[in-house]
Amino acid sequence: MASRTLVTMALPYANGSIHLGHLVEAVQTDVYVRALRAMKKDVLFICADDQHGTPIEVNAAKAGVAPERFVEQFWLSHQRDYAAFDISFDEFYKTHSPENERQAVRIFEALRANGHIEKRDVEQLYCEIDQRFLPDRFVKGGCPKCGTLDQYGDACEKCGSTYEPTDLKSPSCAICLEQGRGQVTPVRRSSPHYFVRLADFQQFLRAWTAEPGHLQPEVLRSLEKWLSEPLKDWDVSRDAPYFGFKIPGEESKYFYVWLDAPVGYLSSTEHWAGKHGRRVEEWWGRDADAEIIHFIGKDIVYFHTLFWPAMLHASGWKVPAHVHVHGMLTVEGAKMSKSRGTFINASEYIDAGLEPEWLRYFYASNLGAAPSDIDLSMKELQNRVNGELLNNVGNLANRALNILAKNFEGRFKYWADLDASAVLKQADDTIEAVFAEYARFDTRAAIQRVLALSSAGNELLQREQPWKLLKTNPLLAQQWCTLAVALARVCGRLLAPVVPLYALGLAGQTGAPLDKAIEEWIANGRATDVKPLVRKVEDADVEKLASRFTPAPGAAASTAPATTALAKSEPPPRADAPLNADAPPKDAPPKTGAAPAEISIDQFAAVDLRAGLVLAAERVPKADKLLRLTIDLGEGAPRTIVSGVAASYQPEELVGKMVAVVANLGKKTLRGVESHGMVLFATGGTRGLTAVQLPADVAPGSKVK
Repeated sequence: MASRTLVTMALPYANGSIHLGHLVEAVQTDVYVRALRAMKKDVLFICADDQHGTPIEVNAAKAGVAPERFVEQFWLSHQRDYAAFDISFDEFYKTHSPENERQAVRIFEALRANGHIEKRDVEQLYCEIDQRFLPDRFVKGGCPKCGTLDQYGDACEKCGSTYEPTDLKSPSCAICLEQGRGQVTPVRRSSPHYFVRLADFQQFLRAWTAEPGHLQPEVLRSLEKWLSEPLKDWDVSRDAPYFGFKIPGEESKYFYVWLDAPVGYLSSTEHWAGKHGRRVEEWWGRDADAEIIHFIGKDIVYFHTLFWPAMLHASGWKVPAHVHVHGMLTVEGAKMSKSRGTFINASEYIDAGLEPEWLRYFYASNLGAAPSDIDLSMKELQNRVNGELLNNVGNLANRALNILAKNFEGRFKYWADLDASAVLKQADDTIEAVFAEYARFDTRAAIQRVLALSSAGNELLQREQPWKLLKTNPLLAQQWCTLAVALARVCGRLLAPVVPLYALGLAGQTGAPLDKAIEEWIANGRATDVKPLVRKVEDADVEKLASRFTPAPGAAASTAPATTALAKSEPPPRADAPLNADAPPKDAPPKTGAAPAEISIDQFAAVDLRAGLVLAAERVPKADKLLRLTIDLGEGAPRTIVSGVAASYQPEELVGKMVAVVANLGKKTLRGVESHGMVLFATGGTRGLTAVQLPADVAPGSKVK
């Protein structure tokens, strides 16, 4: 591994506010950066606002302000929004900067000097009212392939076809439409444009994309189709009026925004380096002892995996070591939509009084290494935060610290008299495994490992019951609680990249930084100011955002409380106890000698048994017998299953267990919670009901035969 790492995320466009979709990428990138810092790596986290292009120029004119002032307002608000969610940039700069102009010109001139730039006339649509050439997104008309009306000039939303704006049927100027001037038909005019001959880099790009580690397998497969055919020339110029950098030697030609936007990664590094007495070449020099990691959404893969590496290669800079692609965000099972009330800005979330760490935890616990889409269900956020972060991880710390604070003046005691080797080995193994998962960009797997360790700590407390030892053997009680706090500190340290404020709070309540050596922490730390470190997500919190959602056309009403379209995204819960949730569990063992009724092999084959990892568990309000379990069945999004075992298990005891699940039972609503599936429990024993457990190395979703 290189001695330095530069990490970037895609540049937000300075034409609107930061929304919850932006925060998926911001959280994923920030967790990775914080994990590298925790591993004592030399890492630099760089971002900037993307400030050029026709939309900014047009909207600034509509607002009656200069483009420079227009983008400056968004630059300031973007920084405030990211800071509210603890995104820990080393530099958040801007693309409308002298550094970016200098680097964009340098790259363009390197391409031109080596014969990779060609200038030729292009026929375009021109609006005589606005007196401007119209980029593809400023033309609307009928799709030339399927005829669908009101489509933009680059692609059809209905059939997915791509085309040139001049191919549209009955085109009209989108600017005139938006400004109420009606349908204005543009005319065709020719204009000279600059093109990069991207096919010149075909062999380089085939080699770079195929090299292990540069791309996820799913992304590589999508690129192979593009690279199997000659790459098209790339138009890197735009006509005035335009907000951007002029092309050298031209008066009315500007660099296309997608040429200078990724250059913002390079120029923002240069800006940071200049303030700290460093040189940009330490990261971007072709032979620099550094690796560059980009985090992006899958909508801009083409630019970051073909155009950008080619530009860097042609101009003598280092190419990325890895481009990590994440999926898109849906809200309550559908695309973000202003009409449905699911297009939510970061500031709206904060203004509603919701905790930023709730969203950080929810996103991180759903983001794996693959570019899969992620769905934001407010009810699922509530379940996961309450069941995992509060009732599992937070509960472990709070229970033990309260006993120590109330009975031992907050003093800790080393566990010399305890046989703790197994759980301490589990903690050591978990530390190594979790940081490995972070390095593999799999925050979901990292969090699951932490939850398993926290569950082991809660089971330890439940088994030893130190609160009962306070009178008979207070020394053992103090040692067991100290051991539980030690496990909680390990969990807090491992979750610090995800929920940094929780980790800081735990360090404060235990009197020492979480990476402090055990001996020093026990000797000098104290349990002080003990209180819950995670605020519970109440139904009222869910309602603050969910009340604004409107169902998608044709969507059935949901029976889940506080939302209208939750059933699409919350894996539907289902009881694994009796079908009648109000009846007592029929858990009595069969009479001795009673033969079970026989079924055929075909009947058994109809039951789909799967391995499921319990991610979270909590009591169902006003239902003494029911627990609501959030279970990973390897389906991309977890299910919620209601189980009638609250008399046999505390919620935290089930978290982290790999259980057997009947996966193909129909959905059923129990006490207002829709349940989908059934967890298997054996009757009898000291608990009355005992979970049928599978080994931890069985993957969620594995068939049980």
